Amino acid sequence: MPENKSARADRILDAAADLLLRWGYRRVTIDEVAKRAGVGKGTVYLHWRSREALLMAVLLRESVGMFTAVAEHVRRDPDQVRLSALMSALYLESSARPLVLALYTKDTETLGTLVQTSSGTQVQGVKLVTFEEYYHLLREHGLLRADVSNDEVSYACAAVLFGFFTMSQLAPAEFAQPREQEAGMLAGVLRARFEPPRPSKRAAEALAPKIVSLLEDLATQYHELIYRPDISEGG
Repeated sequence: MPENKSARADRILDAAADLLLRWGYRRVTIDEVAKRAGVGKGTVYLHWRSREALLMAVLLRESVGMFTAVAEHVRRDPDQVRLSALMSALYLESSARPLVLALYTKDTETLGTLVQTSSGTQVQGVKLVTFEEYYHLLREHGLLRADVSNDEVSYACAAVLFGFFTMSQLAPAEFAQPREQEAGMLAGVLRARFEPPRPSKRAAEALAPKIVSLLEDLATQYHELIYRPDISEGG
């Protein structure tokens, strides 16, 4: 039975992801990906117009898995909707995916120019809009302190996440912490600065389905971009 187009595309993505992790951006070629996937070079170009588009699709697929997993955290436990808890889950799920981790730590050895181009496409815009809505909904449900702005929250979350990701990669061995403990410390920083002293469990329960939907919508939008032949060109 002939292989369908979607299954073939996923096999190519599997091969590209494996090579990206093993060899890094500079050494991965369409020829090598095609060979690893067991297809012709022209077949790869039928799915993605360039090497950059293919490798961007690999990152998108990893991000889909990460955001879907974070949504599942909230589905299982509505209290995970709080800023500190959701960012902690985001940290753990990103850390479990080497290519997502490489993106957060600006690892140019692994990702090369994808570190820059990933923020220049509509991918970043979709993500920013999603998290702006998340912060707005937290505030609407009384789960953020009234004396901090959404811009402050957005900046601090990015700074704290990047800081913890970087520290986990660069810190001397004697400072190394278990990933779960790092996530707990990250949550503590955000909780102390941005959450009210007694967050309402009822508010979290009411908000949780909306945040699950928001994250799943983000994952869906990313998934739709994966199979676009020209994703690296933005638009």
